[in-house]
Amino acid sequence: MESGITVYSIRDLEGFSGIKAHTIRIWEKRYRLLEPERKDSNIRMYSEAELKKILNVSYLNRNGFKISKIASLDEDELTGQVMEVSSRNDNNDQSFQPGKVLMSALRFNEDQFKSALEPFIVNYGVEEAFINYFHPLLSKSRILWQTGALTRAQEQFIRNTIKHILVVEDNNIKSDKKISGVVAMISTSDNQTEANFLFYKYALRKRGYEVIYTGDFLPSSEAVDIYKIKPFKYLVVNSGSFDYTKKNIEYFTSVGKSLQISKIIFTDYVGLPKKKNNDRIIISRDPGDFIGKISLLK
Repeated sequence: MESGITVYSIRDLEGFSGIKAHTIRIWEKRYRLLEPERKDSNIRMYSEAELKKILNVSYLNRNGFKISKIASLDEDELTGQVMEVSSRNDNNDQSFQPGKVLMSALRFNEDQFKSALEPFIVNYGVEEAFINYFHPLLSKSRILWQTGALTRAQEQFIRNTIKHILVVEDNNIKSDKKISGVVAMISTSDNQTEANFLFYKYALRKRGYEVIYTGDFLPSSEAVDIYKIKPFKYLVVNSGSFDYTKKNIEYFTSVGKSLQISKIIFTDYVGLPKKKNNDRIIISRDPGDFIGKISLLK
């Protein structure tokens, strides 16, 4: 690959897409989905185009497409299918036009983009605005980047502007409510869900919870170190690509029991667990689902 071009490891692809590295290797061998270059040490290295492709494959797979069907599509057909499915999943509110709102962000005019977003907060409040408008907007911009309609810089600009709005709204919360409990938030996923995580922090603080927010990626074991310094009652884990295996469920169940954590919420999980979880474990799929499940923290 040319010097200066961003390259990704198979672990990077796993982190962004939620598809296990082992599965990616199988798909490469069986369907020739990706054709990575290899270093002298035989380590696979992937281009940004291949990252986009695996994200498109993951998106269609999550929406019910079999991998054999996806593998039969050429690049244009894959992109077209992703756009078609994305359009079906768009917000049903006919007054909301994601494309029109996004247009104000394409030339990196932050004031204009914020002005386009502000009416949603004024008219609906932060939570409804994020769930029904901002989150779909983030998802749409992500798809547009994956399909080549937006540059990485434009998609990142949109995401960071919305994150900044959430930070401002969070700072405006009055801390005069009685504390409902202490919540620790850690991210065990390096996929692009930080805006959602900031929203969850806002929603918890709005309801009177004291929140320990650590931001960037942390190993799961860091939850124990946080607890030693400041005990907490609840744990929220940003787990968009979290591996829901028996081993990991048992790990967090064990941590919750040993630290006497009442509830552990895993957020932004795109699939469904294969077995019933311990009562201590709560799984939420998206921002709207998370809001509904805050009431289970007791």
